[in-house]
Amino acid sequence: MLNIGLIGIGTVSAIHLYGYEQIPEVVKVVAVCDTNPEVAEMTAERLSARCYFDYQELLEDETVEVVDIMAPHYLHYPMTKDALQAGKHVLVEKPLATSSREARELIGLAEQVDLQLGVAENTPFVSAYQEAKRILQDKLLGEIHTVRTFIAGTEVARLSDRQLWKGDPYKAGGGVIMDAGPHSFFLLRWLFDPVSTVRAISPPSLPHHRVEDHALLSGSLVNGIHFSSELSFRAELPWTERLEIYGTNASLVIDQLANPPATIYRGEWDFDGTPLPGVSRRVDSWKIDSIARGVCNFMESISNHTDPVVRLDYCLHVVEVVEKAYASLQQSSTALSV
Repeated sequence: MLNIGLIGIGTVSAIHLYGYEQIPEVVKVVAVCDTNPEVAEMTAERLSARCYFDYQELLEDETVEVVDIMAPHYLHYPMTKDALQAGKHVLVEKPLATSSREARELIGLAEQVDLQLGVAENTPFVSAYQEAKRILQDKLLGEIHTVRTFIAGTEVARLSDRQLWKGDPYKAGGGVIMDAGPHSFFLLRWLFDPVSTVRAISPPSLPHHRVEDHALLSGSLVNGIHFSSELSFRAELPWTERLEIYGTNASLVIDQLANPPATIYRGEWDFDGTPLPGVSRRVDSWKIDSIARGVCNFMESISNHTDPVVRLDYCLHVVEVVEKAYASLQQSSTALSV
């Protein structure tokens, strides 16, 4: 049984807790921390856990073995560093850090102190993407030449609220590229190869937004595949992700809002396509379920002394791509090597 301490009780914490409920024999939440006393106390009471308002005090709790950090992006690095130095295993929400320098330091520190460090990246736990990986391994699409990703939903209200960290350039570390981009970049790395070049374009944001709320990125992977990624925080629809993989024999289109959500097309006359077996339409739960499976996988990896699915070198690469994307924006959308 692993004793967990939660740092940051926000929207995503409910999903992490949902995941932990699936593995009661592996984990137990024994402490919670949030700077909002009312939220911290209410959550602690519900979980029969100890309550803290300062994360440093939670790190001093000797019964806590693993900390789950769900704080704003700018706090990922200092909190993770402090937790590792306090002798705790760490699961931190993506991105691992807001700079590659910080990400490398955290990975090196985890190795030095011989503790498990993980990132809560849900992409490899999305059932449609798992089936896509199987199809690619079986080469059913032929040679892949083009890949397109799309992540969209609305953050208009939160980005417009000056009281929230989401729209603060410093606390968020950026906008949609920093927040949604890691999912696409991790997916590309997990399914194919590292990104080798990236070019970023961002149209003017909506009024009152201090960070970019829409972005278009393109470039190439190490293996020569061309990719494009579109990211939007101003799409008034249910949160969705889309993946299009184009090969010499067939194409695969995954769209979480479509019915069916995953279809293989074989040529220009295959108008109906073939639904991908094993992928059901779950518009309201695909994201929640994949996040929950991700946090469970990390905790089980500690308990079983195995490697988690989400690799740290992939998470570092994601931060490197994000950095280059922002550098591209600053250099008039110049294509840059990663």
